[in-house]
Amino acid sequence: MPDNPFAFTPQQAAAFILILMRTAGLFLTSPLFASQNIPGLLKAAWALLTAMLLFAVATIPPDVPVGGAAFGMAVAKEMLVGFLIGTVAMLMFAGIQLAGQVIDIQMGLGMVNIIDPLTSTQVSVMGQYFYLVATLVFLAVDGHHLLLRALSDSFELVPLGTAHLSAPVAVLINSKASAMFLVSFRVGAPVIGALFLTNLALGILARTVPQMNVFIVGMPLNVAVGLLVSAISMGFYAYVLQGIFGGLHRDLAVLLHALR
Repeated sequence: MPDNPFAFTPQQAAAFILILMRTAGLFLTSPLFASQNIPGLLKAAWALLTAMLLFAVATIPPDVPVGGAAFGMAVAKEMLVGFLIGTVAMLMFAGIQLAGQVIDIQMGLGMVNIIDPLTSTQVSVMGQYFYLVATLVFLAVDGHHLLLRALSDSFELVPLGTAHLSAPVAVLINSKASAMFLVSFRVGAPVIGALFLTNLALGILARTVPQMNVFIVGMPLNVAVGLLVSAISMGFYAYVLQGIFGGLHRDLAVLLHALR
């Protein structure tokens, strides 16, 4: 970095813009950083500050494109690299929300949706509950630090303008998208299992006591069982989520090596 922080050569200015684009790609897709609760100007300032800090320590290749079509292609590549880093983490949260949506359907709350302030989209009640619990665990295990560390390490593993979108990258993203269902099952297994047994018991009761209106009894019972098991299983959720987020470092390392 030059002695005068405002005296940039054209190559340094181009390198800073590319670093900023990779940082912005991460901030647009990753958990927490992409939250709609954070004002846009604050996120932009945060991304700019992060890019300035990375510019001071990142290795700048001597052949960074300065202008023209090559520079435009490099900007697109850098945005995509940051986007992919954030997407790998966001897919884990998508699987956690999916578990809540499945549970809501079994509890009879499938028609009840709320606005998620983190993504400004409609989500189920239990999906939002699991998402908030996952966010707290993510912060507790320093997942946000892990994302920033991966962003910093990416400039060594994938120098500016050298990212290659090869088949292994597509395979990795596809596998992480498929793993959403496994994450959903691991997170929602206690409540889904308890609700299945409750519905099974209600079905047997309806056959043995036909005079009883099982539909009236079943809905509040399913809600009560779902909420009770969710509260009891809080320690189980924390343990499972720690294991899920523990593999994030490995997934990001595989992604960065595939982008080389």
